[in-house]
Amino acid sequence: MADQPAGRRVNSPDAQIVNYAEKRRRRGLVCLLWAFGAFAFLLVAGIFMIGAVYAGWTSGLTTARAGATATAETYAQEQCDRIPDDLGSGRLSLARSRFADLASWQQTPACLPLLAPTATAAYLASIPSPTPFPTATPAPIQPTIAPSIAVATERTSGELPLDYDLDALLAEATSALSLHDYPAAIDTLDAIISVDGDFQRELVRRLFLDALTAQALALYRSGRLSEAIVMTDRAEEHGSIEDLYHERYIALLYLDGQRYKATNPAEAVRKFSSMYYEFGVRDYVNGSIAGDLQEALRNYAMALALQGDHCPAQTQFEAALELTPAYGRVNRADLVARRDQSAVACQQQQAAVAATAGVESEASPQEIGVRAEATPAPVGQTG
Repeated sequence: MADQPAGRRVNSPDAQIVNYAEKRRRRGLVCLLWAFGAFAFLLVAGIFMIGAVYAGWTSGLTTARAGATATAETYAQEQCDRIPDDLGSGRLSLARSRFADLASWQQTPACLPLLAPTATAAYLASIPSPTPFPTATPAPIQPTIAPSIAVATERTSGELPLDYDLDALLAEATSALSLHDYPAAIDTLDAIISVDGDFQRELVRRLFLDALTAQALALYRSGRLSEAIVMTDRAEEHGSIEDLYHERYIALLYLDGQRYKATNPAEAVRKFSSMYYEFGVRDYVNGSIAGDLQEALRNYAMALALQGDHCPAQTQFEAALELTPAYGRVNRADLVARRDQSAVACQQQQAAVAATAGVESEASPQEIGVRAEATPAPVGQTG
């Protein structure tokens, strides 16, 4: 067998087994290379995908932060713009709440430090000036005054000066309240609370609330609305003000209406309409609410006509003409002339719109300017 040719030796069973094993080894190596290539491809694709997701998330986060910052700045500016109005109208409690809310932010708004001096001045102005009690007329000297002073000395243990006779001050405040001298009663009771907050606590605070309420009502009746609102806010801090809620709300409507009459006539119309139609207020602070509403309607209609909204302007002019105040500052003939001008301009606008939409120009004259929808009522009118 050693003499057999080499070719026949290669075709022996042992050689075939070796060739088959080598092929399997090569095939396994190729599969391993393909698997490694696929893994590398997936790894690179995953890295790109993660990078894209991270970039998108970062961009979205930046956009969200920018939007949140813009929203916060808008809210802060809106609150800062309202604080001067609250201070000017005497709504110190509301201004204090807005100020405290903005001051509690992690990053204080830039507008807040600019308002601090104004807010401080308004607060100091609302504090009543102290009454010089040591110079007040002394009560008649009674034989028992010495024991009273001794008892007072023992009770205060040197904390209160002997010049303050709280019983006499309370009697003085009660007398002032019975004589309807409410400012004197308020100052005296406020001094008693400042000296000794526990002195006949319930009685002193009840009298203090009564004096504040009565003084606020007197200020409302005399037309000193800003002072009345401040006094109402003080009374609200010491108890229920059921009799003053309505007065304060009406006063705020009136003051807001007067303030917006020239700068924001639409809002002024809403304020005066609420007083006139909802609450039935006809005369207030020696003025006719119908006249104020008519003036606000005239201003609102003129603003609408100025910006080219002649049809709504005509509606507001007509609403102003429906009011007949006993006395007012609006010339009725001027209202009629302006109403007619707006009516002509409104018809021209509607004719132009109809022509643009393909409506025939031979429509009857009485149909020119007629709307398909109902004519809206004037802003704020409810009756």
